[in-house]
Amino acid sequence: MKIPFMRLDRQFEQHKAAILALCEQVFSHGIVLQGSEVATLEDQLCSIMGTRHAVAVGSATDALFFALVSTGVKPGHKVAVPAMTFVASASPVIRAGAEPVFIDVGDDFQPDISKMIELVTAGAVQAVVAVHLYGQLFDIKPLAEACNAHNVILIEDAAQALGATLNGSAPGEHSAAATLSFDPMKIAGAFGSGGALVTNNADIADRTKRLRYHGRDENRVYQELGYNSQLASVQAAIVGFKLDHLDEWSERRNDIAHRYTAVLDEISSVTPPRELPGSHHVFHKYVLTAGSNRNRLKEHLSNAGIGTMVHYASSLHTEPMFKKYLDPSDKFREADRISKVALSLPIYPEMEDSEVDYICHQLTNFDW
Repeated sequence: MKIPFMRLDRQFEQHKAAILALCEQVFSHGIVLQGSEVATLEDQLCSIMGTRHAVAVGSATDALFFALVSTGVKPGHKVAVPAMTFVASASPVIRAGAEPVFIDVGDDFQPDISKMIELVTAGAVQAVVAVHLYGQLFDIKPLAEACNAHNVILIEDAAQALGATLNGSAPGEHSAAATLSFDPMKIAGAFGSGGALVTNNADIADRTKRLRYHGRDENRVYQELGYNSQLASVQAAIVGFKLDHLDEWSERRNDIAHRYTAVLDEISSVTPPRELPGSHHVFHKYVLTAGSNRNRLKEHLSNAGIGTMVHYASSLHTEPMFKKYLDPSDKFREADRISKVALSLPIYPEMEDSEVDYICHQLTNFDW
């Protein structure tokens, strides 16, 4: 049996008629940029995220850059960023002229919040990018309270957490802004790149709207240097269609995740992902840790036809582009450890039960 890590082809086949109808709709009216589909998508995002404003842009990387600039991050500012995350959680900080201050991993793959709070209270950073990894939120309230008390900007990178909640709260409720991704690998992905910023602050939303199209305001006056970061109307329509399936697809992801966990709970040398109390985990990724067995397990599953990935094979403090922002004494022991032991299993709603059973069987039969 062959089980790729992702099956976007299968998703397309299952929804081909609806997706092609949306393409025809956009191509027929001809407004391929900033069409009505974009505004509709933004309304959907406000409803899902519980925010007053949403601004769709060309990528989640742009969304985070616009969030930094729109919330007041200036050149020379220091911005706390997790060391264990995708590069696009940190590169926009440099793009904004600021300096990343990397934070080691804490519990459940999330950043060390106590260290972030320590930096905030000491006045060592002017902003924080809090990243919610793999589809689960961490409790951001203590960090938000510290940021509010010390006038530090808090932005949530929720690129992997669309639809996730913790105790009923979604990203954007306790921060200046949150950013989302519509990368094809995400739960509701475009057939290309795309992202969005959500916020309850009208000024941040308005500035982001100007920045996404050459600095132009609602009166078509170019107020400042801007960028070309528009989400195509057809991509907005497709993402909007997928958002209509968000609950259904998240439920299926949870079902698959729980079946994996039921097997892994019986194996002492592996640790499945933990779901926090009060968490609605959307399982953008299913990431286990397998200690010294990780590479052997990956090879075993590959030989059985099962695609896996490592998220992330190297943490950001090891990447050459960030070397100048690090002190030789900086240590990221937990990030270094996780990069050597973590492994992501296939998880997508189009998986068949027989495929999930096969993966569980291969996990059980591995020589732990």
